[in-house]
Amino acid sequence: MASVPALVDFIKFLSDKTSYDTPTDEVSILQTHISVVSLTGQFVYKLKKSVLFNFLDFSTLQKRLFYCQEEIRLNQRLSTDLYLGILPIYWDGHKLSFQAEGDVVEYVIKMRGLSDENLLINRLKSPDFPMSQMDLLANRLLTFYQNTPTSPEISAFASIESIKTTMLEITSDFNDATRQTLSPLAARWIQTALFQFIESNKGILEARIQLGKIIEGHGDLRSEHVHIEHNTVTVYDCIEFSQRLRCLDWLNDLAFLLMDLEYRHCYPQAAYLHHKLLAVLEKDDVSLLLNFYKIYRACVRGKVDTIKYREFEVPLEIRLESQQKAVRYFQLAFRYAVLGSMSTVIVCMGGGATGKSTLATALANEFGLSVLSSDVIRKQRAGIDLYERLPDAERAHLYEAQVTEGVYQELAENGLAETDKFGAVILDATYRNKEYLKQLRVVCEQKGVRLVVIQTMATEKTIRERLKKREAEPTISDLRNSDYVSTRFEIEYSIADYVDFSIKVDTQYSIETLINDDIIPYLMG
Repeated sequence: MASVPALVDFIKFLSDKTSYDTPTDEVSILQTHISVVSLTGQFVYKLKKSVLFNFLDFSTLQKRLFYCQEEIRLNQRLSTDLYLGILPIYWDGHKLSFQAEGDVVEYVIKMRGLSDENLLINRLKSPDFPMSQMDLLANRLLTFYQNTPTSPEISAFASIESIKTTMLEITSDFNDATRQTLSPLAARWIQTALFQFIESNKGILEARIQLGKIIEGHGDLRSEHVHIEHNTVTVYDCIEFSQRLRCLDWLNDLAFLLMDLEYRHCYPQAAYLHHKLLAVLEKDDVSLLLNFYKIYRACVRGKVDTIKYREFEVPLEIRLESQQKAVRYFQLAFRYAVLGSMSTVIVCMGGGATGKSTLATALANEFGLSVLSSDVIRKQRAGIDLYERLPDAERAHLYEAQVTEGVYQELAENGLAETDKFGAVILDATYRNKEYLKQLRVVCEQKGVRLVVIQTMATEKTIRERLKKREAEPTISDLRNSDYVSTRFEIEYSIADYVDFSIKVDTQYSIETLINDDIIPYLMG
Protein backbone atom coordinates (compact mmCIF):
# COMPACT_ATOMS: atom_id res chain seq x y z
CA MET A 1 0.00 0.00 0.00
CA ALA A 2 1.21 3.50 -0.69
CA SER A 3 2.48 5.66 2.19
CA VAL A 4 -0.69 7.77 1.98
CA PRO A 5 -3.92 5.81 1.43
CA ALA A 6 -5.69 6.50 -1.86
CA LEU A 7 -9.37 6.17 -2.68
CA VAL A 8 -8.84 2.64 -3.96
CA ASP A 9 -7.36 1.71 -0.57
CA PHE A 10 -10.39 3.02 1.30
CA ILE A 11 -12.70 1.13 -1.07
CA LYS A 12 -10.71 -2.04 -0.45
CA PHE A 13 -10.88 -1.46 3.31
CA LEU A 14 -14.64 -0.85 3.28
CA SER A 15 -15.12 -3.91 1.03
CA ASP A 16 -13.46 -6.19 3.61
CA LYS A 17 -16.06 -7.67 5.97
CA THR A 18 -13.40 -8.10 8.68
CA SER A 19 -12.98 -4.32 8.88
CA TYR A 20 -16.14 -3.93 10.92
CA ASP A 21 -16.79 -4.52 14.63
CA THR A 22 -20.26 -5.87 13.94
CA PRO A 23 -19.98 -9.27 12.18
CA THR A 24 -21.32 -9.31 8.64
CA ASP A 25 -21.52 -12.04 6.01
CA GLU A 26 -21.16 -9.75 3.03
CA VAL A 27 -20.38 -6.20 1.98
CA SER A 28 -21.66 -4.33 -1.06
CA ILE A 29 -20.02 -1.18 -2.37
CA LEU A 30 -21.88 1.58 -4.20
CA GLN A 31 -20.30 4.68 -5.68
CA THR A 32 -21.54 8.08 -6.72
CA HIS A 33 -19.43 10.90 -8.09
CA ILE A 34 -18.95 12.23 -4.53
CA SER A 35 -19.14 9.26 -2.18
CA VAL A 36 -18.46 5.60 -1.52
CA VAL A 37 -21.17 3.69 0.32
CA SER A 38 -20.61 0.36 2.06
CA LEU A 39 -23.66 -1.78 2.82
CA THR A 40 -23.30 -4.53 5.40
CA GLY A 41 -26.03 -6.74 6.73
CA GLN A 42 -27.13 -4.30 9.44
CA PHE A 43 -25.43 -0.96 8.83
CA VAL A 44 -24.43 1.49 6.11
CA TYR A 45 -21.13 3.38 6.05
CA LYS A 46 -20.69 6.45 3.85
CA LEU A 47 -17.32 7.97 2.92
CA LYS A 48 -17.04 11.29 1.15
CA LYS A 49 -14.60 11.34 -1.75
CA SER A 50 -11.79 13.90 -1.78
CA VAL A 51 -13.20 15.83 -4.75
CA LEU A 52 -13.58 19.45 -5.79
CA PHE A 53 -16.35 20.53 -8.17
CA ASN A 54 -17.79 23.93 -8.87
CA PHE A 55 -20.74 23.00 -6.66
CA LEU A 56 -18.94 21.30 -3.73
CA ASP A 57 -15.59 21.15 -1.97
CA PHE A 58 -14.58 17.93 -0.17
CA SER A 59 -10.89 18.53 -0.90
CA THR A 60 -9.59 18.45 2.71
CA LEU A 61 -10.12 16.10 5.63
CA GLN A 62 -11.36 18.98 7.80
CA LYS A 63 -14.00 19.90 5.22
CA ARG A 64 -15.12 16.29 4.89
CA LEU A 65 -15.58 16.05 8.67
CA PHE A 66 -17.58 19.28 8.72
CA TYR A 67 -19.89 18.02 5.98
CA CYS A 68 -20.32 14.68 7.74
CA GLN A 69 -21.55 16.65 10.76
CA GLU A 70 -23.82 18.75 8.57
CA GLU A 71 -25.28 15.66 6.93
CA ILE A 72 -26.32 14.24 10.29
CA ARG A 73 -27.75 17.55 11.52
CA LEU A 74 -29.81 18.15 8.43
CA ASN A 75 -31.11 14.64 7.93
CA GLN A 76 -32.35 14.27 11.48
CA ARG A 77 -35.16 16.66 10.52
CA LEU A 78 -36.81 14.10 8.24
CA SER A 79 -35.59 10.81 9.70
CA THR A 80 -35.62 9.20 13.12
CA ASP A 81 -32.85 6.97 14.51
CA LEU A 82 -31.31 6.55 11.08
CA TYR A 83 -28.00 8.36 11.54
CA LEU A 84 -25.87 6.76 14.27
CA GLY A 85 -22.76 8.92 14.23
CA ILE A 86 -19.35 9.54 12.64
CA LEU A 87 -16.52 7.01 12.74
CA PRO A 88 -12.87 7.97 12.11
CA ILE A 89 -10.67 5.73 9.96
CA TYR A 90 -7.11 5.40 11.22
CA TRP A 91 -3.85 4.73 9.35
CA ASP A 92 -0.84 3.29 11.17
CA GLY A 93 1.45 3.42 8.17
CA HIS A 94 0.57 -0.11 7.06
CA LYS A 95 -3.16 -0.65 7.30
CA LEU A 96 -6.47 1.13 7.73
CA SER A 97 -8.67 0.48 10.75
CA PHE A 98 -11.64 1.72 12.72
CA GLN A 99 -9.52 1.15 15.82
CA ALA A 100 -7.66 4.11 17.34
CA GLU A 101 -4.28 3.18 15.95
CA GLY A 102 -2.26 5.83 14.12
CA ASP A 103 -3.55 8.99 12.47
CA VAL A 104 -7.10 9.82 11.47
CA VAL A 105 -7.08 9.88 7.68
CA GLU A 106 -10.79 9.76 6.87
CA TYR A 107 -14.30 9.72 8.32
CA VAL A 108 -17.41 7.72 7.55
CA ILE A 109 -21.01 8.28 8.57
CA LYS A 110 -22.62 5.22 10.14
CA MET A 111 -26.31 4.65 9.51
CA ARG A 112 -28.89 2.04 10.27
CA GLY A 113 -29.63 -0.11 7.25
CA LEU A 114 -32.96 0.29 5.47
CA SER A 115 -34.75 -2.49 3.64
CA ASP A 116 -34.37 -2.12 -0.13
CA GLU A 117 -37.88 -3.35 -0.86
CA ASN A 118 -39.39 -0.47 1.12
CA LEU A 119 -37.51 2.28 -0.68
CA LEU A 120 -40.02 4.30 -2.66
CA ILE A 121 -38.00 3.79 -5.84
CA ASN A 122 -38.64 0.05 -5.51
CA ARG A 123 -42.15 0.16 -4.10
CA LEU A 124 -43.28 2.17 -7.12
CA LYS A 125 -42.43 -0.80 -9.34
CA SER A 126 -45.33 -2.77 -7.86
CA PRO A 127 -48.43 -2.72 -10.12
CA ASP A 128 -50.65 -2.54 -7.03
CA PHE A 129 -48.75 0.30 -5.34
CA PRO A 130 -51.32 1.89 -2.98
CA MET A 131 -51.84 5.62 -3.33
CA SER A 132 -52.19 5.69 0.47
CA GLN A 133 -48.40 5.52 0.56
CA MET A 134 -48.30 8.85 -1.24
CA ASP A 135 -50.64 10.20 1.45
CA LEU A 136 -48.10 9.23 4.11
CA LEU A 137 -45.32 10.92 2.16
CA ALA A 138 -47.41 14.01 1.46
CA ASN A 139 -48.25 14.40 5.16
CA ARG A 140 -44.58 13.98 6.13
CA LEU A 141 -43.52 16.64 3.63
CA LEU A 142 -46.35 18.98 4.60
CA THR A 143 -45.23 18.85 8.22
CA PHE A 144 -41.66 19.54 7.14
CA TYR A 145 -42.45 22.44 4.82
CA GLN A 146 -44.94 24.04 7.22
CA ASN A 147 -42.56 23.91 10.18
CA THR A 148 -39.20 24.65 8.57
CA PRO A 149 -38.39 28.29 9.35
CA THR A 150 -37.01 30.86 6.98
CA SER A 151 -34.71 33.82 7.62
CA PRO A 152 -33.12 36.69 5.70
CA GLU A 153 -29.93 34.63 5.41
CA ILE A 154 -31.81 31.66 3.97
CA SER A 155 -33.96 33.83 1.68
CA ALA A 156 -30.86 35.48 0.21
CA PHE A 157 -30.11 32.22 -1.59
CA ALA A 158 -33.28 32.66 -3.66
CA SER A 159 -32.45 36.11 -4.97
CA ILE A 160 -32.60 36.67 -8.73
CA GLU A 161 -28.81 36.77 -8.93
CA SER A 162 -28.45 33.58 -6.92
CA ILE A 163 -30.95 31.75 -9.14
CA LYS A 164 -29.12 32.99 -12.23
CA THR A 165 -25.83 31.77 -10.78
CA THR A 166 -27.33 28.34 -10.13
CA MET A 167 -28.71 28.10 -13.67
CA LEU A 168 -25.40 29.22 -15.17
CA GLU A 169 -23.63 26.61 -13.08
CA ILE A 170 -25.87 23.79 -14.22
CA THR A 171 -25.69 24.78 -17.90
CA SER A 172 -22.03 25.85 -18.00
CA ASP A 173 -20.76 22.60 -19.49
CA PHE A 174 -23.68 21.93 -21.83
CA ASN A 175 -21.35 22.23 -24.81
CA ASP A 176 -19.13 19.49 -23.36
CA ALA A 177 -22.14 17.24 -22.83
CA THR A 178 -23.55 17.65 -26.34
CA ARG A 179 -23.39 14.57 -28.54
CA GLN A 180 -22.56 12.39 -25.51
CA THR A 181 -25.69 12.90 -23.41
CA LEU A 182 -27.35 16.08 -24.67
CA SER A 183 -28.38 17.08 -28.18
CA PRO A 184 -27.35 20.54 -29.43
CA LEU A 185 -31.01 21.34 -30.07
CA ALA A 186 -32.00 20.47 -26.50
CA ALA A 187 -29.00 22.35 -25.06
CA ARG A 188 -30.01 25.53 -26.86
CA TRP A 189 -33.69 25.50 -25.94
CA ILE A 190 -33.29 24.32 -22.35
CA GLN A 191 -30.99 27.26 -21.70
CA THR A 192 -33.39 29.60 -23.52
CA ALA A 193 -36.32 28.38 -21.42
CA LEU A 194 -34.46 28.75 -18.12
CA PHE A 195 -33.09 32.23 -18.65
CA GLN A 196 -36.15 33.61 -20.42
CA PHE A 197 -38.25 32.50 -17.48
CA ILE A 198 -36.00 34.33 -15.03
CA GLU A 199 -36.09 37.53 -17.06
CA SER A 200 -39.86 37.39 -17.56
CA ASN A 201 -40.77 36.45 -13.99
CA LYS A 202 -38.54 38.52 -11.74
CA GLY A 203 -41.54 39.85 -9.88
CA ILE A 204 -42.82 36.35 -9.10
CA LEU A 205 -39.40 35.15 -7.95
CA GLU A 206 -38.94 38.17 -5.67
CA ALA A 207 -42.47 37.80 -4.29
CA ARG A 208 -41.66 34.24 -3.19
CA ILE A 209 -39.13 35.67 -0.76
CA GLN A 210 -41.66 38.11 0.67
CA LEU A 211 -44.19 35.29 1.06
CA GLY A 212 -41.76 33.29 3.18
CA LYS A 213 -41.52 30.42 0.69
CA ILE A 214 -37.73 30.09 0.92
CA ILE A 215 -36.58 27.44 3.41
CA GLU A 216 -33.58 25.29 4.27
CA GLY A 217 -34.99 22.28 2.47
CA HIS A 218 -33.83 18.83 1.50
CA GLY A 219 -32.21 19.77 -1.80
CA ASP A 220 -32.04 16.24 -3.24
CA LEU A 221 -35.57 14.94 -2.77
CA ARG A 222 -35.88 11.80 -4.90
CA SER A 223 -37.67 8.46 -4.62
CA GLU A 224 -34.45 6.63 -3.77
CA HIS A 225 -34.15 8.85 -0.68
CA VAL A 226 -37.61 7.99 0.63
CA HIS A 227 -38.30 4.87 2.72
CA ILE A 228 -41.79 3.80 3.80
CA GLU A 229 -42.24 0.92 6.22
CA HIS A 230 -44.89 0.22 8.87
CA ASN A 231 -46.53 3.55 7.97
CA THR A 232 -43.34 5.38 8.89
CA VAL A 233 -41.79 7.68 6.29
CA THR A 234 -38.03 8.23 6.44
CA VAL A 235 -36.53 10.84 4.12
CA TYR A 236 -32.75 11.03 4.08
CA ASP A 237 -29.60 12.01 2.14
CA CYS A 238 -30.35 15.71 1.86
CA ILE A 239 -27.73 18.10 0.50
CA GLU A 240 -25.18 18.95 3.14
CA PHE A 241 -22.37 20.25 0.96
CA SER A 242 -24.00 23.47 -0.28
CA GLN A 243 -26.16 25.87 1.68
CA ARG A 244 -27.00 27.56 -1.61
CA LEU A 245 -28.40 24.35 -3.07
CA ARG A 246 -30.58 23.44 -0.09
CA CYS A 247 -31.80 26.95 0.84
CA LEU A 248 -34.47 27.32 -1.78
CA ASP A 249 -38.10 27.79 -2.67
CA TRP A 250 -40.02 24.82 -1.31
CA LEU A 251 -41.42 24.39 -4.85
CA ASN A 252 -37.85 23.88 -6.05
CA ASP A 253 -37.47 21.16 -3.41
CA LEU A 254 -40.71 19.43 -4.39
CA ALA A 255 -39.93 19.79 -8.11
CA PHE A 256 -37.06 17.34 -7.73
CA LEU A 257 -39.35 14.59 -6.43
CA LEU A 258 -42.06 15.28 -8.99
CA MET A 259 -39.49 15.23 -11.80
CA ASP A 260 -38.04 12.01 -10.42
CA LEU A 261 -41.47 10.35 -10.35
CA GLU A 262 -42.19 11.43 -13.92
CA TYR A 263 -38.77 10.22 -15.04
CA ARG A 264 -39.78 6.83 -13.63
CA HIS A 265 -43.10 6.97 -15.52
CA CYS A 266 -45.14 7.44 -12.32
CA TYR A 267 -47.25 10.35 -13.56
CA PRO A 268 -50.37 9.49 -11.49
CA GLN A 269 -48.31 9.44 -8.28
CA ALA A 270 -46.60 12.71 -9.22
CA ALA A 271 -49.94 14.37 -9.98
CA TYR A 272 -51.41 13.13 -6.69
CA LEU A 273 -48.50 14.44 -4.62
CA HIS A 274 -48.49 17.71 -6.56
CA HIS A 275 -52.14 18.48 -5.86
CA LYS A 276 -52.01 17.25 -2.26
CA LEU A 277 -49.21 19.64 -1.28
CA LEU A 278 -50.08 22.64 -3.40
CA ALA A 279 -53.69 22.63 -2.22
CA VAL A 280 -52.42 23.35 1.29
CA LEU A 281 -49.28 25.41 0.71
CA GLU A 282 -50.17 27.66 -2.25
CA LYS A 283 -53.04 30.03 -2.97
CA ASP A 284 -52.04 31.10 -6.48
CA ASP A 285 -51.34 29.17 -9.67
CA VAL A 286 -47.63 28.31 -9.51
CA SER A 287 -47.58 25.76 -12.36
CA LEU A 288 -45.14 27.73 -14.54
CA LEU A 289 -42.75 28.28 -11.65
CA LEU A 290 -42.91 24.61 -10.71
CA ASN A 291 -42.21 23.62 -14.33
CA PHE A 292 -39.20 25.98 -14.37
CA TYR A 293 -37.77 24.17 -11.38
CA LYS A 294 -38.49 20.76 -12.94
CA ILE A 295 -36.41 21.74 -15.98
CA TYR A 296 -33.57 22.64 -13.65
CA ARG A 297 -33.92 19.45 -11.61
CA ALA A 298 -33.86 17.21 -14.69
CA CYS A 299 -30.70 19.01 -15.79
CA VAL A 300 -29.13 18.41 -12.37
CA ARG A 301 -29.58 14.66 -12.76
CA GLY A 302 -28.46 14.79 -16.38
CA LYS A 303 -25.27 16.55 -15.30
CA VAL A 304 -24.64 14.13 -12.41
CA ASP A 305 -24.96 11.10 -14.66
CA THR A 306 -22.82 12.75 -17.33
CA ILE A 307 -20.07 13.22 -14.74
CA LYS A 308 -20.39 9.59 -13.69
CA TYR A 309 -20.22 8.50 -17.33
CA ARG A 310 -16.85 10.24 -17.59
CA GLU A 311 -15.34 8.65 -14.46
CA PHE A 312 -13.02 6.00 -15.82
CA GLU A 313 -12.55 4.32 -12.42
CA VAL A 314 -16.25 3.37 -12.57
CA PRO A 315 -16.91 0.03 -14.36
CA LEU A 316 -17.76 0.44 -18.05
CA GLU A 317 -21.20 -1.15 -17.68
CA ILE A 318 -22.17 1.39 -15.02
CA ARG A 319 -20.69 4.24 -17.06
CA LEU A 320 -22.79 3.31 -20.09
CA GLU A 321 -25.88 2.99 -17.91
CA SER A 322 -25.16 6.47 -16.55
CA GLN A 323 -24.87 7.79 -20.10
CA GLN A 324 -28.32 6.45 -20.97
CA LYS A 325 -29.79 7.90 -17.78
CA ALA A 326 -28.27 11.29 -18.57
CA VAL A 327 -29.77 11.18 -22.06
CA ARG A 328 -33.23 10.46 -20.63
CA TYR A 329 -32.96 13.21 -18.01
CA PHE A 330 -31.96 15.79 -20.60
CA GLN A 331 -34.77 14.64 -22.90
CA LEU A 332 -37.19 15.13 -20.01
CA ALA A 333 -35.76 18.60 -19.35
CA PHE A 334 -36.26 19.38 -23.04
CA ARG A 335 -39.89 18.25 -22.86
CA TYR A 336 -40.51 20.45 -19.83
CA ALA A 337 -38.85 23.38 -21.61
CA VAL A 338 -40.91 23.03 -24.79
CA LEU A 339 -44.14 21.32 -23.74
CA GLY A 340 -44.36 22.25 -20.06
CA SER A 341 -45.66 19.74 -17.53
CA MET A 342 -49.13 19.25 -18.99
CA SER A 343 -49.79 15.85 -20.59
CA THR A 344 -49.64 16.32 -24.36
CA VAL A 345 -50.55 14.45 -27.52
CA ILE A 346 -48.62 15.65 -30.57
CA VAL A 347 -50.15 14.68 -33.91
CA CYS A 348 -47.96 14.70 -37.01
CA MET A 349 -50.49 14.57 -39.84
CA GLY A 350 -50.60 15.13 -43.57
CA GLY A 351 -50.75 13.39 -46.91
CA GLY A 352 -48.60 10.48 -47.99
CA ALA A 353 -44.86 11.21 -48.32
CA THR A 354 -45.25 14.73 -46.95
CA GLY A 355 -42.70 13.90 -44.26
CA LYS A 356 -44.96 13.38 -41.23
CA SER A 357 -43.34 10.07 -40.22
CA THR A 358 -39.82 11.48 -40.57
CA LEU A 359 -40.79 14.49 -38.49
CA ALA A 360 -42.52 12.32 -35.89
CA THR A 361 -39.41 10.17 -35.53
CA ALA A 362 -37.13 13.20 -35.20
CA LEU A 363 -39.31 14.75 -32.51
CA ALA A 364 -39.49 11.44 -30.68
CA ASN A 365 -35.71 11.14 -30.68
CA GLU A 366 -35.29 14.64 -29.27
CA PHE A 367 -38.01 14.35 -26.61
CA GLY A 368 -37.52 10.69 -25.73
CA LEU A 369 -41.10 9.81 -26.68
CA SER A 370 -42.85 6.98 -28.50
CA VAL A 371 -44.39 7.29 -31.95
CA LEU A 372 -47.68 5.51 -32.54
CA SER A 373 -48.38 5.07 -36.22
CA SER A 374 -51.71 4.41 -37.92
CA ASP A 375 -49.84 2.40 -40.58
CA VAL A 376 -48.35 0.13 -37.91
CA ILE A 377 -51.67 -0.37 -36.13
CA ARG A 378 -53.42 -1.07 -39.44
CA LYS A 379 -51.02 -3.87 -40.34
CA GLN A 380 -50.86 -5.27 -36.82
CA ARG A 381 -54.64 -5.51 -36.73
CA ALA A 382 -54.53 -7.33 -40.07
CA GLY A 383 -51.82 -9.68 -38.82
CA ILE A 384 -49.37 -8.98 -41.65
CA ASP A 385 -45.69 -8.06 -41.68
CA LEU A 386 -45.14 -4.32 -41.32
CA TYR A 387 -43.09 -4.09 -44.52
CA GLU A 388 -45.32 -6.39 -46.60
CA ARG A 389 -47.21 -4.71 -49.43
CA LEU A 390 -50.28 -6.71 -50.34
CA PRO A 391 -51.66 -7.05 -53.89
CA ASP A 392 -54.00 -4.22 -54.79
CA ALA A 393 -57.20 -6.23 -54.28
CA GLU A 394 -56.21 -7.36 -50.79
CA ARG A 395 -54.73 -4.01 -49.92
CA ALA A 396 -58.04 -2.28 -50.59
CA HIS A 397 -59.59 -4.13 -47.64
CA LEU A 398 -56.99 -2.63 -45.32
CA TYR A 399 -58.33 0.83 -46.10
CA GLU A 400 -62.07 0.21 -45.93
CA ALA A 401 -63.97 2.78 -43.85
CA GLN A 402 -64.81 0.35 -41.06
CA VAL A 403 -61.22 -0.83 -40.76
CA THR A 404 -59.89 2.72 -40.78
CA GLU A 405 -62.34 3.76 -38.07
CA GLY A 406 -61.06 0.96 -35.85
CA VAL A 407 -57.45 1.97 -36.55
CA TYR A 408 -58.02 5.57 -35.47
CA GLN A 409 -59.97 4.54 -32.40
CA GLU A 410 -57.13 2.29 -31.29
CA LEU A 411 -54.59 5.00 -32.11
CA ALA A 412 -56.42 7.43 -29.81
CA GLU A 413 -56.81 4.88 -27.01
CA ASN A 414 -53.16 3.83 -27.13
CA GLY A 415 -52.04 7.43 -27.33
CA LEU A 416 -53.95 8.45 -24.20
CA ALA A 417 -52.65 5.38 -22.37
CA GLU A 418 -49.14 6.45 -23.32
CA THR A 419 -49.62 9.90 -21.83
CA ASP A 420 -50.65 8.30 -18.53
CA LYS A 421 -47.26 6.62 -18.36
CA PHE A 422 -44.90 8.97 -20.17
CA GLY A 423 -46.67 12.33 -20.07
CA ALA A 424 -46.64 12.80 -23.85
CA VAL A 425 -46.83 10.84 -27.08
CA ILE A 426 -46.53 11.44 -30.83
CA LEU A 427 -49.18 10.15 -33.22
CA ASP A 428 -48.32 9.63 -36.88
CA ALA A 429 -51.38 9.50 -39.15
CA THR A 430 -53.01 11.33 -42.04
CA TYR A 431 -56.25 12.35 -40.26
CA ARG A 432 -57.80 12.95 -43.65
CA ASN A 433 -61.24 12.49 -42.08
CA LYS A 434 -61.93 15.39 -39.74
CA GLU A 435 -64.19 13.20 -37.59
CA TYR A 436 -61.17 11.25 -36.32
CA LEU A 437 -59.48 14.47 -35.24
CA LYS A 438 -62.68 15.66 -33.58
CA GLN A 439 -62.95 12.40 -31.68
CA LEU A 440 -59.34 12.65 -30.57
CA ARG A 441 -59.91 16.20 -29.34
CA VAL A 442 -62.91 15.08 -27.29
CA VAL A 443 -61.06 12.29 -25.49
CA CYS A 444 -58.09 14.57 -24.87
CA GLU A 445 -60.36 17.20 -23.33
CA GLN A 446 -62.02 14.57 -21.15
CA LYS A 447 -58.64 13.55 -19.73
CA GLY A 448 -57.20 17.04 -19.45
CA VAL A 449 -54.60 16.36 -22.14
CA ARG A 450 -53.40 19.08 -24.50
CA LEU A 451 -53.65 18.28 -28.21
CA VAL A 452 -51.08 19.75 -30.60
CA VAL A 453 -51.28 19.18 -34.35
CA ILE A 454 -48.39 19.61 -36.77
CA GLN A 455 -49.48 19.38 -40.41
CA THR A 456 -46.76 18.48 -42.90
CA MET A 457 -46.78 19.67 -46.49
CA ALA A 458 -44.54 19.15 -49.49
CA THR A 459 -44.51 19.95 -53.20
CA GLU A 460 -45.61 17.35 -55.75
CA LYS A 461 -42.02 17.08 -56.96
CA THR A 462 -40.74 16.33 -53.46
CA ILE A 463 -43.49 13.80 -52.81
CA ARG A 464 -42.82 11.94 -56.06
CA GLU A 465 -39.10 11.83 -55.34
CA ARG A 466 -39.80 10.32 -51.92
CA LEU A 467 -42.24 7.78 -53.37
CA LYS A 468 -39.72 6.77 -56.01
CA LYS A 469 -37.13 6.19 -53.32
CA ARG A 470 -39.53 3.79 -51.58
CA GLU A 471 -39.37 1.43 -54.53
CA ALA A 472 -35.78 0.67 -53.55
CA GLU A 473 -36.18 1.17 -49.80
CA PRO A 474 -39.58 -0.23 -48.72
CA THR A 475 -41.30 1.47 -45.78
CA ILE A 476 -44.22 0.59 -43.55
CA SER A 477 -46.43 2.92 -45.57
CA ASP A 478 -48.09 1.29 -48.56
CA LEU A 479 -48.13 4.43 -50.69
CA ARG A 480 -45.92 4.22 -53.78
CA ASN A 481 -45.36 6.33 -56.89
CA SER A 482 -47.93 4.34 -58.86
CA ASP A 483 -50.57 5.28 -56.28
CA TYR A 484 -49.88 8.99 -56.26
CA VAL A 485 -52.63 10.21 -58.57
CA SER A 486 -55.40 8.13 -57.03
CA THR A 487 -54.41 8.72 -53.39
CA ARG A 488 -53.11 12.28 -53.45
CA PHE A 489 -55.19 14.58 -51.32
CA GLU A 490 -55.27 17.88 -49.52
CA ILE A 491 -56.71 18.37 -46.06
CA GLU A 492 -60.14 19.73 -46.90
CA TYR A 493 -60.92 21.24 -43.52
CA SER A 494 -59.38 23.87 -41.30
CA ILE A 495 -57.46 22.16 -38.53
CA ALA A 496 -57.64 25.32 -36.45
CA ASP A 497 -61.41 24.83 -36.22
CA TYR A 498 -60.90 21.62 -34.26
CA VAL A 499 -57.79 22.10 -32.14
CA ASP A 500 -56.35 25.02 -30.21
CA PHE A 501 -52.72 24.36 -31.09
CA SER A 502 -51.79 23.70 -34.71
CA ILE A 503 -49.03 24.60 -37.11
CA LYS A 504 -48.25 23.87 -40.77
CA VAL A 505 -44.69 23.10 -41.84
CA ASP A 506 -43.08 22.64 -45.25
CA THR A 507 -40.83 19.57 -45.16
CA GLN A 508 -38.75 20.56 -48.18
CA TYR A 509 -36.44 22.07 -45.55
CA SER A 510 -34.32 19.94 -43.24
CA ILE A 511 -36.19 18.41 -40.33
CA GLU A 512 -33.73 19.87 -37.84
CA THR A 513 -34.30 23.34 -39.28
CA LEU A 514 -38.08 22.90 -39.09
CA ILE A 515 -37.93 21.80 -35.47
CA ASN A 516 -35.51 24.53 -34.45
CA ASP A 517 -36.92 27.47 -36.41
CA ASP A 518 -40.65 26.75 -36.58
CA ILE A 519 -41.97 24.01 -34.30
CA ILE A 520 -40.18 24.69 -31.02
CA PRO A 521 -40.73 28.48 -31.09
CA TYR A 522 -44.41 27.81 -31.80
CA LEU A 523 -44.77 25.28 -28.98
CA MET A 524 -42.93 27.51 -26.51
CA GLY A 525 -44.82 30.60 -27.57
